[in-house]
Amino acid sequence: MLRDRPCCHDFFRDVAAQLVNPGFESALSMPSAPGMWQLLPGWNNAFSGMSTPDFFHLDGELGGDLPETPIAWVQPAEGRGVAGITAIKRNSPGQPLSREYLVMEFDAPLQAGQHYTLSFQITNGEWLPTSGAGLAVNGLGVAFSVEQPIQMGDLELPLPPTFQSSFARYEQGWETVSFAFEASGPSRFMTIGVFGADADLEAEVVMGENPTMAYYFFDDFSLSLFDPIDGWLSDNQEVKGPEMAGLPVESEFYVPNAFSPNGDGVNDVFMPEIGDVNPLSCEIYSRWGELLARLDPASPQWDGRDMQGELLKPGVYVWRIEWPGSAAQGQEAQQGAVTVLR
Repeated sequence: MLRDRPCCHDFFRDVAAQLVNPGFESALSMPSAPGMWQLLPGWNNAFSGMSTPDFFHLDGELGGDLPETPIAWVQPAEGRGVAGITAIKRNSPGQPLSREYLVMEFDAPLQAGQHYTLSFQITNGEWLPTSGAGLAVNGLGVAFSVEQPIQMGDLELPLPPTFQSSFARYEQGWETVSFAFEASGPSRFMTIGVFGADADLEAEVVMGENPTMAYYFFDDFSLSLFDPIDGWLSDNQEVKGPEMAGLPVESEFYVPNAFSPNGDGVNDVFMPEIGDVNPLSCEIYSRWGELLARLDPASPQWDGRDMQGELLKPGVYVWRIEWPGSAAQGQEAQQGAVTVLR
């Protein structure tokens, strides 16, 4: 049965207009050094007096150009510009971690109660021996707020993340992160960074002998409406899982955004279609990083229960799939969000 709803084009046009400078293409001028976030319209550093997020561009100069930055070698995922943050930095023993955040101010607030899908590109870049980066850290996420976040120095921002990575992420190539959520209020600010107490974070050494920071580049943010009943986004956009970086072009990979394990025989099971991909693992997590279920990677299916057989409550959960990568990159992974409905 058809339901009355506004025109898809109008909805999609409205929600797309909310993001400001999502690909870091607009700039007051070209960067000539790291730390020049102030050149990016629509973005800020959480009004910190210490944190200095970076803006890099193919047309930049000296320390502000691409692809060789002081942090890593990186090409844009799209367009010509990227932004980056030192998500955490280790200090002297007994001192708290330093953190940086990127904040976007939407040009219109989210609609409370409306479902959205946010996606973006993230990478650590190709490590350089001269770089102080090389750490991977968990806790990287996205938070929405009604008010402008204000960071005290370089300390943690005490915001509740809507989405948060449960594992210590590190990828030298661009990776797509995508998740669905319901707006809890008329949020006008989106904050990117690491959330949670220092004691809850796990920093792993991936590159270098003694790296001091976990650094991440970002690009190509997009926001679209999501209908949790039928997955509708727009009339020209299907509900599919995020693009899987590193997968063969001929592979058919589809990850549903929602399912309803209510026993009615319709869409009762979460079943990623992996095509020719041979995953090493497929796991389900809570939004706070708790491992809830391990699926058979050869034929992943999830009935909405945890490892104790208990049916989980409706809400948003995180799937993570790992598969063999190239000899240079080793294992590769992708994660996204799935909504459990009733």
